[in-house]
Amino acid sequence: MRNSVRKLLPFTAGILLALGGAVFAGDNAGVTLSLSADEFSGVAAGDQINVTVSASGLVEVKNVSITLRFSDPSAFNITFNDASIAKFVPNEAINALAGFTPTSLTDVSSGGNTLMQGGGGAFPTDDAMTGDADLGTFLITMADDYDGSEVSIEVFEAVIGKNSSDQDIQTSDQIGLSITINPPAPAPTASAIAPAQGSITGGTALTITGANFQDGATVTIGGVDAGAAFLEVTSLTATSPAGEEGDPLDVVITNPDGNSVTLAAAFTYLGIIEPTFTLLTPSDVSLDFSPVGSGAEADGSAGEHSPYVNFTDATGAAAGGQEITWTITNNGAETVYLIDQADGSVVEIGLGETENAIAITNDEGKAAFVGTAPSGSGTSLVDAEGNKSAGSTSLVAVASTTADNSEGETRGLSVEITITWDVPVAAELANFVADFKLSNEVLLEWGVASQTNNLGWEVYRSEDNRQFGKVGDLIFGDGTIDEYKTYSFTDGNLPQVGALYYYLKQIDLDGTVTRSDVIEILVAPTAVEQRVLPTVTTLLQNYPNPFNPETNISFDLSEEAVVSLTIYDLTGQVIRTLVSSQSMAVGHYNIVWNGQNATGAKVGSGVYFYQLSAGNYVAKKKMTLLQ
Repeated sequence: MRNSVRKLLPFTAGILLALGGAVFAGDNAGVTLSLSADEFSGVAAGDQINVTVSASGLVEVKNVSITLRFSDPSAFNITFNDASIAKFVPNEAINALAGFTPTSLTDVSSGGNTLMQGGGGAFPTDDAMTGDADLGTFLITMADDYDGSEVSIEVFEAVIGKNSSDQDIQTSDQIGLSITINPPAPAPTASAIAPAQGSITGGTALTITGANFQDGATVTIGGVDAGAAFLEVTSLTATSPAGEEGDPLDVVITNPDGNSVTLAAAFTYLGIIEPTFTLLTPSDVSLDFSPVGSGAEADGSAGEHSPYVNFTDATGAAAGGQEITWTITNNGAETVYLIDQADGSVVEIGLGETENAIAITNDEGKAAFVGTAPSGSGTSLVDAEGNKSAGSTSLVAVASTTADNSEGETRGLSVEITITWDVPVAAELANFVADFKLSNEVLLEWGVASQTNNLGWEVYRSEDNRQFGKVGDLIFGDGTIDEYKTYSFTDGNLPQVGALYYYLKQIDLDGTVTRSDVIEILVAPTAVEQRVLPTVTTLLQNYPNPFNPETNISFDLSEEAVVSLTIYDLTGQVIRTLVSSQSMAVGHYNIVWNGQNATGAKVGSGVYFYQLSAGNYVAKKKMTLLQ
């Protein structure tokens, strides 16, 4: 017998595990059994396990007997009739029966099975258990030499009855209840390493994202230790050691329990590292005009947009403090407003005019569209407004900077973005719908109540609801008629994505152009034989970030799961539930959050968190909203 103080591992009986099929016959045909837990983790030698058995639907029960079976008897200190080692403790409801006498744990082993039985019965009285009740708790102690390996306890038999001669019996096959002790931890998974390249001298700061990382995990690049640091179960940091220029190397993450995952050919050593400068938002954006009178203030109206750039320096890592010059030219017919959200100032850019502005990258190498804040937090956006008679406006913005590579040679870097504002098609467009066909085609159909000088329609498609491109030829209209007409277009050359976005551009005989609202169509992954499906469940960083007025939250599912996606503020309060316990198939998903709470009100500027729960996978990331 172990004389030292034992660690207790109680589990409340309130956690009921639903059991379909574990029911009894006769008077207690509706009885369902459950256990207080289905697994215990972190159990060591000498620890005590408390296993509570509960029942619902009891009918005048006075007699109870529960038998347990042990997968490896040597892992347990199974000493019968010794209350200091193991016992069965009747719970309040059953112990209250007049004359109920609990039995000590009894050895009923047979047929090579090690079995433990506990229970008891009441003298003939009017007292009986009816309804729901805890039957009792087995107190079981692990052996002094238990090595912590995985073992299990199963409910082998349950007997419930009105008395000792009127009993209903269920066996393990019918009951299906068991508890696993020290189940193996899930193996780690890894989805990305950033950056994916670094100098041969080493010292590049790396971030690895994935799932099931453990504190104390190690990272190697090409077999050389990279000094990992644990952040959370979905994120590790590391520092590249010195290496040699050549082919990409494997990155291996190993948890303290020995489980590991490999990012094959994921990191490359470079002899010369060039600075990089990229757009974090699409390079070609199509927007509706904001309503007249709303373009000169940041209010979340339709025409607002704020692109972001990303900079990495001669180490291959994101670098803060880099000065970015923006040159913004209005090539359209309407005024474009440049709005500084920090102080509310507005610069009007007229037709053919150009404005210059400065941005500073933050520590993550990101810089807003414009703004001189040293934090690079991104305080500015552009907007344009117009009514039905407004002409299209196109803005071209060029961001540029200079930086040295790892050899000290100066490089000029630049990116360009085009933003176009159009007027949506007038109300005579009665409907616009899309349907995905099993032939791997999208059928677009729209109806027009009436039309005037209608030359025809062009169809535009996007994979991200930002960057659109024309698909197909002009669908000719019917000039001027005052009757309902329908049109259709079949898009048969689909990209391998989970959703597509379409809008219609209507062209008049005089060249006037108007545009419809955007519609979304989900493309079933099973309909495309060659579709690439994710192999790892991953929550990605929102895009853009920081953002205003909306941001895209993307995630991958490697298996079908019940998914919830929730927005929280810094205090942990739920702001918005974007997906609520929805069963979702394997695939890539993108959810747009428009910066509004559950009541539809705009939330304020600040840091917010978004959390994805998909089966056993849980991950949380933060994002910044800038009003």
